[in-house]
Amino acid sequence: MKQGIILLFIMTVWGIACNAETKYYGLPGEYLNWGAGARAMGMGRAFCGLSDDLSAIYFNPAGLIQLKSGQVTAMVSPLFEDTFYNFLGFSYPTQKAGVLGLGVVLLNSSQLEETNIRQETLSEFKDSRQCILVSYARRGFKKIGYGASMKLVSQQLSSYRDTGIGMDGGLLLTPWKHLSLGITLKNIVSPCLRLKDENERFPFSLNAGIGARMLNNNLIFTMDVDKTLKQSLQAQIGGEYWLQKRTIALRMGMDNSGLNLGFGVKRGNYEFDYALGSHDIGTSHRLSLTWLFDTFGIQLTPEPNVFSPAGKLNQTKIRIQVKQLEKITEWSLTISDKRGNTVRHLEGKDTVPVSIVWDGRDEREEIVPDGEYLCVLEITDKTGDIFKSTPESVFVVSAAPEVTVPVEIGE
Repeated sequence: MKQGIILLFIMTVWGIACNAETKYYGLPGEYLNWGAGARAMGMGRAFCGLSDDLSAIYFNPAGLIQLKSGQVTAMVSPLFEDTFYNFLGFSYPTQKAGVLGLGVVLLNSSQLEETNIRQETLSEFKDSRQCILVSYARRGFKKIGYGASMKLVSQQLSSYRDTGIGMDGGLLLTPWKHLSLGITLKNIVSPCLRLKDENERFPFSLNAGIGARMLNNNLIFTMDVDKTLKQSLQAQIGGEYWLQKRTIALRMGMDNSGLNLGFGVKRGNYEFDYALGSHDIGTSHRLSLTWLFDTFGIQLTPEPNVFSPAGKLNQTKIRIQVKQLEKITEWSLTISDKRGNTVRHLEGKDTVPVSIVWDGRDEREEIVPDGEYLCVLEITDKTGDIFKSTPESVFVVSAAPEVTVPVEIGE
């Protein structure tokens, strides 16, 4: 019922998104409305209410609280007339101190022509714009997260250059497991650049969004609305559908420029994303690569890793170290042979024990055959995410090893 209401609410704004006419062209800092990351681009930049990856630095810094691993993302987007739009970001979640994010947005246009009143070319120059983002987010009261991004903005236009400082703020609310609501206040502190004779102050804007997850998180709908000072209300809408056990994603969205399409491929700790965007003067291509690295994890250490159930060392103690962001609700330890057959399975709720003793016996209390066995710990946190440890080997040897002692026989 809740999911149906959410879907109906999102679809009612589809017409708004399709009929949006106001563009950001010409506004100071308009390139900071273009988004970051090909995934969000493929979803029509409707990402304020979802913000569940590194591009939260850009869309809603509060969304960084959802990250359970470190991320590095690089995006390239060749535009028009020797213009390139690029993004590079980094995030690092900690267990108690919140989440830190860093990002750089670059917009470079080269080979621009300087002309006189007779339209005669005098020289060539470039327009280079950069924004450095330093973001921080942490969990607040109950189901609310908050975050902020400080930004250092600079622009060089021909021989003129200036730098300004600004700040964005965001909130993320998760009233239900499959629903998130986001609010971003952009340019709370507004950067101001002075190039030649005029001051350009970045306008304040308010963004609000919703993210709805369905079908075991494989189907996602998003919708954003934003209001920039002295501009009309804008809306974006997007969707994402995961296939093949969440290894391939298809995406579509609408923003004020038109229809966006995209896809993503995930293999291990790497994700590749592509987005195709439509504009008044053509289409653009955006590609991004993301590397995910562990900042939390599970480590198993069998001591000893070789034992004999019938010998003096007749058991192994599997020491467990777990470092997770969310509270653990379930855990299980599986010991299997090299063929993948489970010989022993232990499980529990909430707190994971610091160690588990295995005596080399299976579920029927019979001693297992000699050989190598793999131990894997699986945990489930309160959000339903599942994590597994790297398999650790332990060897069972029932017979005592033969020892040969050389003996010298005198004449």
